[in-house]
Parts: sequence; structure tokens; C-alpha cells
Amino acid sequence: MSSNTLLQAPELSQHLSLELRQKLAVLQTPTHELDLLVRQEMQQNPVLELEGGIDASLESTAEDPVEDAWDEELSKLARRDEEWNPAPTRGVVTPEDEERRQFVMESLTKPVTLAEHVEGQLLGMRFDEEEKGDILRLLGHLNDNGWLKKPLAEIADEENRPLEELEFAQDMLLTLDPPGLGASDLRQCLMVQLEREKRTKTLEYHILDECFLLLSRRKFEEIAAHFDVELDDVQDAAMRITALNPRPARDFDETPAIGFHVQPEMTIEKQAGKWTVTIHKEVTPSLRISQFYKSMMAESAGKKDVRDFIRDHIKRGRFFIEMLQQRQQTIQKVAEHIVARQEDFFEIGPSYLKPMTMADIANEIGVHESTVSRTVAGKFANTPHGVFELRSFFTSGMATFSGEAVSGRTVEAALKEIIQAEDRGHPLHDKEIVERLAERGIRMSRRTVVKYRDRLGILPSALRRGL
Repeated sequence: MSSNTLLQAPELSQHLSLELRQKLAVLQTPTHELDLLVRQEMQQNPVLELEGGIDASLESTAEDPVEDAWDEELSKLARRDEEWNPAPTRGVVTPEDEERRQFVMESLTKPVTLAEHVEGQLLGMRFDEEEKGDILRLLGHLNDNGWLKKPLAEIADEENRPLEELEFAQDMLLTLDPPGLGASDLRQCLMVQLEREKRTKTLEYHILDECFLLLSRRKFEEIAAHFDVELDDVQDAAMRITALNPRPARDFDETPAIGFHVQPEMTIEKQAGKWTVTIHKEVTPSLRISQFYKSMMAESAGKKDVRDFIRDHIKRGRFFIEMLQQRQQTIQKVAEHIVARQEDFFEIGPSYLKPMTMADIANEIGVHESTVSRTVAGKFANTPHGVFELRSFFTSGMATFSGEAVSGRTVEAALKEIIQAEDRGHPLHDKEIVERLAERGIRMSRRTVVKYRDRLGILPSALRRGL
């Protein structure tokens, strides 16, 4: 094997790895951030322009000599390359640099999202890409408070990830800011905050650890008896607990009005008796290579450095255009397979959502499940029942008496209906809810009912009376 081959191998591997990372970055970019990504690429590579637009460069130089036009455009390209790739040894900051920096800082008006906040912390930590991916993946399973919506085992099934690796990801997420983010429930959320403040030897910590149910029912006398302390001490500890933050995600409001405008990337509707997926072309900007730079390329036969310079930018531009097209095709394909599996949802409603994992879709279309995960994150669909993120169609299953499976969201919907229909003067006990679910063919233990009820924020029967 020649020395040239040895030298080329790592370079080729690194190049392919960079291209793969770029493709994945474009694929997982949420709909509301795609326009920004495209405009950033156009700033770095001026040979790109929006389809349907006017080639301003060609028009502005139409009356100038070709040689002058080339010199001017090449100078622009060189300047932009320098702006986006500043020399690392540069030590003097000019007034122009400071003005540009200030402009950028003042332009960053969008509130920082929870994901951006967590990603910023991960940059300085020694995790590999898979570990970082698991930590960020868990963010998609948090409720508005910042706790996990469901048990970690269910998330592992949905994401087709080893449970032990997601357990590690949760442990790492619990070490980040804000304290308590990623907790399994309120109790763990509060205990993590006390641990962070080194208050594990306090009465309030032991109350959370050993008597959380009594605390939630304000059984202060029973707690005092359990620890053999004065009632006043328990009440004071309870006051200190109320000073903790039960909603660590509250400062990162992701609602459309504050975080971003939810713009559906597709419409799912029935046409001629068949459910179809129509991608909104206006959401994905359509780019092309500027005709002016193509002309420069064709007419610079005797200038190798000029041709190479333009060729590199055109090659980069075509690759980016291909990535946008592949992104759209992948989203279309994944969405169509989701619709095929969840037809009852679209026909009837959310309570008819079927169990479905990302591995199911990945196997059908012949890709890795991580590709499906990137595809559905941050992509929204307009449906007859409202706007839904594609990720929300994936859910684990639960057995019925008939041997079939229903999704966790179907169980939640049934549980809500049962509670809403109960007699407020005589609310149903958890055992009675088990019986009502059984009438609907859903097999569930009382303990599981309690977990679902807590997840939905539904109080126990004793506290629902009269509400």
C-alpha cells in the first residue's frame, strides 16, 4: 500500500464523518429553526440563492466588464470566508468588530429554550455523542414541570435504548442546572435540590425520604411521631420544603407564544377515501446555485485558482441543497408510515392511538431508529384533531383482556373520562377505577392506576370529594 493511500484514508474518513454530521444536523433541525439554518448557510456560501428570486449579482454587473465582475465577486467570497473563519491568533478588536458583535448580541432576542440551556452545559462536559444524545433525548419526555412524564423503562422501550444507559443519562441530567430537572417525580425533584445544597442531614430531607405521602396529606402529627420530634419542628421543616422549586422547567417556557411559533411541516388529511401526507413546501426553503457563479465557472478556463475557488463553493452549495431534499423525503416517508399504523387515531381521535415504537418505523423503512428519532423531533403535523408533534405518535403498549395492546395515551384518555364522569360527592377509589377500566377491556393493577393518576395530576379519591 502506498504512502499516499495511507495519508488519504484518514482524510476520507474524516470528510465522510463531517458530511454525515451535517446531514444529521439538517435532519434533526426543528421546523421553526430551519429558516435560520438556511440563511446562515447562504451567508457563508453566496453561490446559494432562493429559487424564484432574482439573481441580484448577475443583474447588478450585467453592464460591467466580465473581468471586473469576477474580481468583485471573488473579493466578496474571500471576505465572507475570512468573516466566518477568523484567524485564531487575532488579538486586536477593531471598532468594526465590536459593532458587529454588538449587533449580533442585540439580535438574539429569542428566549433560551430548555434544550439550548442543557446543550450549553454539555459542551464543557466529557460525554461521548451517544451519552449526550441520551441526555437530550430525555428532554423530550419531560412534562411542563421538568419531571419525566412516564417511567424510565417505558421511555427505554419507546426509544429502543438500553435501560441502564438511560438511567445513566437521567443521573447526569439531575446534576445539571436547574436542580431537579429530569426527576422521576416531585419527591425526587425536591430531594435533589436539598442534596445539591448539602442538606441531606436535615429533617426536611428525611421527611421527603421517609414520609412523603404523609407530608402530601399534611399529617404533621404522624410525621412528628415517626421521627420523635416536636410538631413545631415538622411544621418548620414543611415550610422550608415549600421554599424549594417544584417546577425546575418553569423558567424555560416552551409555549408557542414565548418560545417559538409552532409551524406544521405537513398536513395529514383524507383525500378520495385515503389518508395522505402533504409536506408544506413553503416551510422548507428551496435553494439553487446562482447562474452568475455558474457562468464564472464556465468562462474561467485559463484561471485554475479561480475555477477551484468557485468549484468548492458550488460543491458545498449542491451538497447542502441535497441535504434539504433528503430531509424532506425522510420526513415524508416517516410520516406516511406513521399514518398507516395510526389510521384509527386520524379516523376517530387520540384515544385510539396504538402502541408504536421508533424501531417499528425504522425497520419498515430500512433506517436506524436514531434516524427516526431525529426525524420526528420538532416536526409538527396539522391533523383533523389538531396540531401534533410527530414524536407524540410513539407510545408503549399495555395488554387488554382480548390479548391486543393499547397505548399509554389511550389508557390516560380512558382514565380521564372515567374520572370526569364520576359522582363528585362519591369519587371513585382506585380499585373501582380498575373495575371501570376492565369494563373497557383494559387490564391494569391498582398500583398502575395510581401511577397513571399521579402522572396526570389527578388527586386521590379522598381529596377529589366535592371538587
